[in-house]
Amino acid sequence: MKLKFIFFFLTLFLCLNSLAADPEFYRLKVTTKRWEIAERSSFLEGKVSKKILSQLDSIYKNLPTGYDLNYNPSSQTLTVFVHCSFDFYSIQDGQLVKEYQYANRGYTCGSYFFVKNNTYYLLGGRGFWNYHSDLMKFDTLNGSWEFIQAAQQPLDYWPNGTYQTSKGIMAWLGEYTNPRIPRLEKEANGFFLDLEKKSWHPIKIDIKEFDFAQIAHTNESHLYETEDYAFSVTTTQLPNLGWYIWIIIEKETGKLFFYEGSKHTQMFNSPYYEFIGNKIHYFGYSITNMMEGKEAMIDLDIIRSQSREIGQVIVLDTPNKTSNASLLSVLPWIGFPVVFLLALWLGIQVQKRKNKADQSSLDSDTETEGEHESEEENAEILQQLLRHNGKKLCIDEFDTVLGIHVITNFDSKRIKRSRLIKSINKKHEEKNGFPLITRIKSSEDKRFIFYKITFENGN
Repeated sequence: MKLKFIFFFLTLFLCLNSLAADPEFYRLKVTTKRWEIAERSSFLEGKVSKKILSQLDSIYKNLPTGYDLNYNPSSQTLTVFVHCSFDFYSIQDGQLVKEYQYANRGYTCGSYFFVKNNTYYLLGGRGFWNYHSDLMKFDTLNGSWEFIQAAQQPLDYWPNGTYQTSKGIMAWLGEYTNPRIPRLEKEANGFFLDLEKKSWHPIKIDIKEFDFAQIAHTNESHLYETEDYAFSVTTTQLPNLGWYIWIIIEKETGKLFFYEGSKHTQMFNSPYYEFIGNKIHYFGYSITNMMEGKEAMIDLDIIRSQSREIGQVIVLDTPNKTSNASLLSVLPWIGFPVVFLLALWLGIQVQKRKNKADQSSLDSDTETEGEHESEEENAEILQQLLRHNGKKLCIDEFDTVLGIHVITNFDSKRIKRSRLIKSINKKHEEKNGFPLITRIKSSEDKRFIFYKITFENGN
């Protein structure tokens, strides 16, 4: 009898341990239609069916995008956020139920979708013109997203990767972009958003062995999030580091670990990323044949156990701002310098007006010189355009014809494309009476542009 009693409690103990070990983290990131390459019938252990993904694809067939799906084991709720829109769905009894009641687009490409205290949030994203780090909370009563103001928010900033801790959100590396200023620069470390205090703080990625920020910004780099870790994968050509750098971040402690074992090498182009607990499932393409691939899995618990500690993510204090009281106390002492600087400024403005005419003439001469320097370049491009006479090219095809597809920076490519079109059309219109290149908006989606090549009037 005693043996049976002991066996019963031992079995119960093992069962309880097994239940406690069940993962609490279920995320799925998929790209429209591309997920079909894997030929899977379901994801997240059967919680996301092929039928649901096909329904999403049918809704967004004219808007190539991606979906973030989140399963909460505690409430057994399954939700999906659609990138480059504000659309937010719950999935009930295998059916999509749209929670967002409006039809706005843009602004949220690449936004970080997360849950805190059973409330859904979006952080940051890319719009049509600039990057941002706005925090928005979903209002279930009105079916809309509500902007949440946070102190010391970085402007025009979008991170390379994002992950959630118990206290807030860590925004890793990233860059600043705003063509209106203009602004285009890299962020060497990143920021931490304290969700309780609604305030941003700078962080420091403290690694003594190598300059990780420099490597990550120079090469392709991605950050993935699991239940207990964030996982940074970065390409490199440094002999002492290898072709890939794998860094594991313990989310709660901020400790950084460096893995030097054998690595997977086909993660970046996967049509889906499935995160269950601390395991990452993806579809890796073959280097020799991009049409073939296979499913792969990375267990970060194992990777972490085989890694060595190399650094720490440190949250820094936000610089204090001068108080109004302090400013008022020194105001009498700065009156005379202000008057002096104002007089100096007025003198400089007068001098600038005198030089304005000369400067305008110099700018005109410089522009003419630039046009002459581009004649040889335009002649080569004309030969390429002639092969596509009468055709409508999408922006990627058109950039390849112009030879600017190798430019990685979006704004530099856009400026170069505009300059070439203006120069080529000007010369062609002077000679033939009509422009060679015409911009045509897509009839299905007005945001997409085609470029038509017309060497003969009437084509």
